[in-house]
Amino acid sequence: MKLVVKKSSLHGKGLFAGEDIPWGTKIIEYQGERISDLLAEQRIAGGADCIFELGEDQNLDGAVNGNEARYANHARANPNCFILRENGQIWIVAGIEGIKKGDELTFDYGSDFYP
Repeated sequence: MKLVVKKSSLHGKGLFAGEDIPWGTKIIEYQGERISDLLAEQRIAGGADCIFELGEDQNLDGAVNGNEARYANHARANPNCFILRENGQIWIVAGIEGIKKGDELTFDYGSDFYP
């Protein structure tokens, strides 16, 4: 899957589709260091912003050993992706309308982050 990281109008850098992506496609696995809730809380208090909850006392810090998935930005109103937690992995998946080449990949981070 061709993906491009570049400046985003939403926030900092963003992740953009380098080709059309049909709905339901697993685009990219969110990767990073696996850390505990305690370590995640400590890192967040220190300014970390790429930590993703994986499960009970399991989190991924995309800023450490992560990949381009960490650049997918938040969109509450019209996200074009959703998150799939499957077999200990987190996937960014194309939403029902698919994604056009050049579109920024977005998903709803949830009310814990954006009330």
